[in-house]
Amino acid sequence: MTDWNRRVDASVFDQPFATWDFDWLDVPALIARAGAAYEFPMVDRDPLQPWSDGRVTLLGDAAHPMYPIGSNGASQAILDARELADQLVAHDSIEAALKRYDEIRRPATAAIVAANRRQGPDEVMQIAEEHAPEGFVHIHDVIGRAELETIAAKYLQTAGFDHASVSRAAQRAVAQ
Repeated sequence: MTDWNRRVDASVFDQPFATWDFDWLDVPALIARAGAAYEFPMVDRDPLQPWSDGRVTLLGDAAHPMYPIGSNGASQAILDARELADQLVAHDSIEAALKRYDEIRRPATAAIVAANRRQGPDEVMQIAEEHAPEGFVHIHDVIGRAELETIAAKYLQTAGFDHASVSRAAQRAVAQ
């Protein structure tokens, strides 16, 4: 079991943050002065199959825990709830509605879990580090606007936040 409140010795953070001394913030000094240090693991789980069993289903983190990247915790739970409501309205049987909800949302959230494991939108930080390990003044000095837009568009589509996905959801809501 993962402990979300694991206290650790502050020295655990000495090496990773040794160079994080900025004119506006001295991170090593901040860590050294902290009364306590905690390590919070970044945790996700392999996608569950299935989410639904008879008249019972899961949604949100219970169905698809994922790394907290791209605001996916709350947003994917909202998308789950919307799809679940849509399917309950569209079907006469709760079991059929839950089965269809499961068929739609499981692959969608599994794709996000996979994308986040490959860094998802945080890909930009990795590229910046590779291209400018000594730092930079402006992100466009390191990564072109077109590449940034491509990375963002790809992730927005995967997460269901792109214009087409949002428009489809809005049209379905109006139709009901």
